[in-house]
Amino acid sequence: MHGDYHLANVIFSEDDARVLAVVDWEMATIGDPLLDLGRFLATWPSADEPIGIAGPIYRTEGLPLADELVDRYCTTSELDVSAVDWYVVLACFKIGVILEGTHARSCAGLADPAVGARLHGMSQALFRRAERIVS
Repeated sequence: MHGDYHLANVIFSEDDARVLAVVDWEMATIGDPLLDLGRFLATWPSADEPIGIAGPIYRTEGLPLADELVDRYCTTSELDVSAVDWYVVLACFKIGVILEGTHARSCAGLADPAVGARLHGMSQALFRRAERIVS
């Protein structure tokens, strides 16, 4: 599994949007590939929840909805995705904890306060997303 799979770590061709490469593999390990799917979906915008944490790349016009991504995943994988929400919630928590670490460092004067505040806002959005999924 990649360990940090999201749109900013994918390089696409300019002409037909084919995936040319997946980069940033330093967190790769042996594990459940559905964790990568959950990580990918955790920050993916949705029609009813344009989560404001993913950055400008996710404001691109014409992106598929999360359900469409899961459907596509099912066509190319034999894995059971019936518990995909569990993986998304776990990813929201994991990413949120990492972001809060930087926020804590900024509060201690060890990181840029503006970055810490921005990442804190992102973590809170992730935790709210996870809460909505489990509610």
